[in-house]
Amino acid sequence: MQDVIISNPKDIQAYVKFADMGKLKIRLTMMLYVHSEEQAKQSIQMVKGFKSDKVVFGGWKLAMDGGPGGGTMLMYDKKIPGARFAYPYFSQEAFNRIVKLLHDTGLQVAVHVGGDQGIDMTLTSFEEALKANPRKDPRHRIEHCLFPSKEALARMKKFNRILSTSPQWITWHGDIYKWATNEKAMQDFIPLKTALRMGIPVAFGCDVPASIYQEPIWAFSGAVMRRSKSGPLNEAERLTIQEALRVHTMGSAYAGFAEETTGSLEPGKLADRVVWNHDLYHLTRDQLMELQPEITIVGGKVVYEKVKAGG
Repeated sequence: MQDVIISNPKDIQAYVKFADMGKLKIRLTMMLYVHSEEQAKQSIQMVKGFKSDKVVFGGWKLAMDGGPGGGTMLMYDKKIPGARFAYPYFSQEAFNRIVKLLHDTGLQVAVHVGGDQGIDMTLTSFEEALKANPRKDPRHRIEHCLFPSKEALARMKKFNRILSTSPQWITWHGDIYKWATNEKAMQDFIPLKTALRMGIPVAFGCDVPASIYQEPIWAFSGAVMRRSKSGPLNEAERLTIQEALRVHTMGSAYAGFAEETTGSLEPGKLADRVVWNHDLYHLTRDQLMELQPEITIVGGKVVYEKVKAGG
């Protein structure tokens, strides 16, 4: 699991303590949310990268815009409802400085951003940081990446930026996005198939606490069906269940620098797995909406088992 919006360094220590007590049943990668340049300077002195069997401190989380429902998504077209109150959370110059500070720690930087203008500003900051301090494979991430332009996707491909998103929002909030933007913008909405074809690393997550349900069924259904309540949303960007499964496992492992140890069942990797009630490789659409975990295994030990009726 990846918790990429830890708000207080004390919460990091709470996770570590929980793991040391043997009460953390999962493997966890953490990122600390940074809301200002001053906090960035303080945080890099207080918190250093570390890794143990169960917990990893992987880097830093920033935000550049809000969301379409509140009209605070940073789009070039300020006339659409989703951008009517939008403003960049930082100037380009300030954001460049903050990203470089965090980049220079040698850790990962992830940025919450949905609008095309905000995505471009974020990519510029990543590129400037890498130019000033070249690092091999930093895997900086764009979280959500709702409306990237074709040019932005090309930049992401060139510099190996990760598109980390929540396709369950297609199902849950697709009609809100349609209302908040326009037909032109919706052609770029969470372009999963295009990103995979271009070779851009893609990862799925559930975005707690913005998403009230965490089960992978919702990410799978959003990516595979691409349907909101009112109907299909850019079906050309639909994934197969096999593609969605790989993104949600190996893609998410890669996004957390864990692809050598988790994400697939291979000799030498950790014995972490989930047993489902259906064969994911031959899943029908009806079965997809019935998908439930039966058993969860971490490190070869069963940490969850579904209670059978009458058992």
